[in-house]
Amino acid sequence: MSDDTISLDGQYVPARSLMDCGSMGYDLKKAAAAAERRAEAGVLDAQYLYALFLYVGDAGVSIDRKTACELFSLAASGGCRPASIVEAEIERNSEETMEGLLGLRLRGEQRDVDACSKLFDMYDHGTSSVRKDHAEAIRWYTVCAENDDVAAQNTIGFMYLMGKGIRKNREKAVFWLQKAAENGSAEAMYHMGQMYDQGLCDTEPDLAKSVEWFSRAADAGDTDALFSMGCICSTPKTKYTDGRKAISYFEKAAEQGHAEAQYQIGMIYAYGDGVKRDPSVAAHWLEKSCENGFQQAMVDYSNMRLDGQLLPMDYEKAAHWLTVAAERCNGYAQYTLACMYGNGMYFEQDDKEAFKWFTEAAEMGEINSQYCLARFYYEGRAVGRDPKMAAVWFDQAADQGHPAAKAFLGMMRVTGSGVERDVEQGLKDLNEAAESDFPDADFYLGKLYYDGEFVEKNLSRAKKHLTRAAKKGDPDAAAFLEAMKRERRRW
Repeated sequence: MSDDTISLDGQYVPARSLMDCGSMGYDLKKAAAAAERRAEAGVLDAQYLYALFLYVGDAGVSIDRKTACELFSLAASGGCRPASIVEAEIERNSEETMEGLLGLRLRGEQRDVDACSKLFDMYDHGTSSVRKDHAEAIRWYTVCAENDDVAAQNTIGFMYLMGKGIRKNREKAVFWLQKAAENGSAEAMYHMGQMYDQGLCDTEPDLAKSVEWFSRAADAGDTDALFSMGCICSTPKTKYTDGRKAISYFEKAAEQGHAEAQYQIGMIYAYGDGVKRDPSVAAHWLEKSCENGFQQAMVDYSNMRLDGQLLPMDYEKAAHWLTVAAERCNGYAQYTLACMYGNGMYFEQDDKEAFKWFTEAAEMGEINSQYCLARFYYEGRAVGRDPKMAAVWFDQAADQGHPAAKAFLGMMRVTGSGVERDVEQGLKDLNEAAESDFPDADFYLGKLYYDGEFVEKNLSRAKKHLTRAAKKGDPDAAAFLEAMKRERRRW
């Protein structure tokens, strides 16, 4: 055993203590010797480190890749995680690729911050040569954080806070986020505010502490913090409620490109909420929000342009942003776009295009589209008449509480159209729809009891339901009642 691996008191000097390129004791040759000795003694980490030296051929160690691979395998079988990662990478990659990768890894094990930063990016995102591994990414980036890299401190803190690929750890999250905040990271201050605002990582929600951190981050110019402070100040009935401050925060965030803040300030000017109503300013910010991809802005701005009350009517702009939102799978936009095609509003009337968008939205769970799609199947619009498919979609919409869908489904169950006949369930559906103030359900019930084809004829019940429907404004029910009166007079 050479003396360069033994300290004055006769103890082994660990290889890693000699591999820190930023320390006074850095000596790569001694580190390699120490790793070799401890590897022979069965120390897993030493086996992994000495295998790196053997594979790369650094610090006077001759290249011996066969032995290196054997040591990686030995260390991996004993539970050394870095060795397991390398072993898997050797199986997937060429020797040339591994030479470069393990050369970078050896530099990283020397706590070279540039190498550690590159290794973090590789394992955080995954590459053609390495698989994504957040725990390994954090191991490398921690070296950068310990060397006062503010971005690393913030990133590691956030990863521990959110449990991004690793187990959540509030203590480590707070430690690194506070380090980053002390070093001036506005983003870290914002993450601290998030933690107290949302109760992240088993933190007790604390509005005062969240405001403290959000305020610091906002003062440092963090866009998300500005928006968060705008939301807090616009929340009713708290000691922080302040409409003017909310507008100020939203405007600052909007000017920095925050899409939701742009939406909020646009809506504020559209309705004149705490400011003088200004349609041109509202349109400016809502369009900015749309351009930045905020779908709620696309939907609300389009509705305003269709309605023409808060903003001047503009079907072209409405159709454009509804199409953009619909193509991004926004169910409400898909529904509205389908209605425009179905009714020939702005677009040329096109049942097939309407059917396509109703289908897209219905499959996303949009309740009104499920009902309309059922009607298309029921009536045979743009598709062959299909009562069974109509019943499927009426059922979907009814489950979500759509009264018209429930009424249609009830009639289909009573008559056995498209579904197995079930008069009792059908009547239950119709009565529930009627109780939801849907007049057509009362009209259907009135006709059923009047005709007596599927249920026992009952004129008093027929009159009761038809009268209720007529009082709710159903013209067909009113006409039916009038016909019943004329018929009684003839008797």
